[in-house]
Amino acid sequence: MRYALCAFVAFVTSSALAAPSAGSSSELIEKIQKKYEETRSLEADFTQKTRSKAASMGTLARGRLFFLKPRAIRWDYEQPRQQFVINEDEAWLYVPEEKTIYLYDAAQIINSPVVLSFFSGLGQLGEMFSITQLPSESGPPPRYRLLLLPREAESPVSQITLWVDPRSYQVVGIQTEDPLGNINEITFSNIQLNPPLDPSWFALKVPEGVRVERQEAVPTQ
Repeated sequence: MRYALCAFVAFVTSSALAAPSAGSSSELIEKIQKKYEETRSLEADFTQKTRSKAASMGTLARGRLFFLKPRAIRWDYEQPRQQFVINEDEAWLYVPEEKTIYLYDAAQIINSPVVLSFFSGLGQLGEMFSITQLPSESGPPPRYRLLLLPREAESPVSQITLWVDPRSYQVVGIQTEDPLGNINEITFSNIQLNPPLDPSWFALKVPEGVRVERQEAVPTQ
């Protein structure tokens, strides 16, 4: 679940197009932001791969993402089975195998500059990141690429790479790398834009027999 908080910005579709011809970086960012502003809610399957520079093997996780504006996101992990949710007031990680819900202060997460920008879409990222358009991938499927380098020396990420669908201008993948060289990559499929999502899906419900433990530190896995 490493860096899952950043990944919900990836509004996804897939397509089999000819190799894209990109305009300027600012034009591409504007189109991505416009798509984000048109998106009220989203469902998507996700695959998450993490690679640790210190370890020889990485990890693989899968599940379903639910996003509802303005500030509600839910990650239902199938492999391993767990759930991570953020709403306006709370954030928590539910681990059924441990019969435990780990409760976090949502303000700590939402008020992070990186997370705040993702909740607002890509339009504000230029204030914190230098954004460069990389050569497009020819595919299949073809995709634009954007490289984001933090302007602040003490950023929790050293770089972010976004893959963008050239027809829909939705972000179809995101990869983050931290200062230690650890990499997290998330891709999405089976996307539904603006599905009807009930806000109650993002409310904390404690199953019988499950304990709640309040945590001081922000989750990093």
